[in-house]
Amino acid sequence: MADLEGHLARGLYLFTWAGLALGVGLQVAAFPPRGLALWGYGVFALLFLLAFRQGPRKAPRLLTHALGGYLVFEALRVPESGYLVGFWSPAVYLMAAFGYRMEWALAYGLGWGTLLLGAIFLRQGLSLPWLHLALAQPILLSLALLLARFRELKGQVRFWQEQALTDPLTGLPNRRALEMALRREAARVERGEAAFSLVLLDLDDFKKVNDQKGHEEGDRLLKEVARYLVAHVRQGDLVGRWGGEEFALLLPHTHALQADRLAERLRLGLEALGVSASFGVATYRGDLEDLFRRADRALYRAKEGGKNRVVRATGEDQGSR
Repeated sequence: MADLEGHLARGLYLFTWAGLALGVGLQVAAFPPRGLALWGYGVFALLFLLAFRQGPRKAPRLLTHALGGYLVFEALRVPESGYLVGFWSPAVYLMAAFGYRMEWALAYGLGWGTLLLGAIFLRQGLSLPWLHLALAQPILLSLALLLARFRELKGQVRFWQEQALTDPLTGLPNRRALEMALRREAARVERGEAAFSLVLLDLDDFKKVNDQKGHEEGDRLLKEVARYLVAHVRQGDLVGRWGGEEFALLLPHTHALQADRLAERLRLGLEALGVSASFGVATYRGDLEDLFRRADRALYRAKEGGKNRVVRATGEDQGSR
């Protein structure tokens, strides 16, 4: 089933590019460009080619502006094709919705929609067709944003339902879930979003709790720590059980210094509960394997340095604590 969906997605992606090429081809055949317009076509052809080479994940960001600019260009170049050009405006909104976060998608969609309407109005004036086109734009943009949001939420629900990704003791996402979430976060960074940080947390001397008070007390302590972490991280952060007495925190849009401060706040809170924990902090730099390794080394240095402390991976912001 997954293979079928993958083939279908690739087919639809290629069909989208074929449709774009045919649409531009029809416009050129009906209204051949001359003079400076030929240079304009050269610029847009280059932008479309660059977007295609970036692949499905990154292409929507560049296409939002390349296609938006092209539609405005055509509306100004050929007045009689203004309303025909307007048929393509939903593609701009969809590219923005799938390429950017909601607030940026809204801003870019409104921007290009307004420019397109302005170009058509400038060349054709106020008319009933223009009013219909103007009324349709906010509706089309809203539907595109809702579709993107629904797709994201549906994907998240399906992700958690189809995978056995929960730690049975604490109810937190397990290591496999965290690794998958980290890969998704890395893909967002590749699309141009801000970097994220990983915090590894290990309870100090946990073996003594099991040996002296029994595994039941150890399990109770793990669940208590899990509840505390979930209750005291920020909205959007992900807390998971990395394994044994070790937890992990995925902190989106967070650089090393911010992550360090959050970890220190959590350390002090756990200390107030009578729990000693060591923390290792690292920020994503383009390689997940390297991220895991640097966070683990920072955690090791926290243990070696006397436990119950936060250590940042070397070379990040102001260095280690």
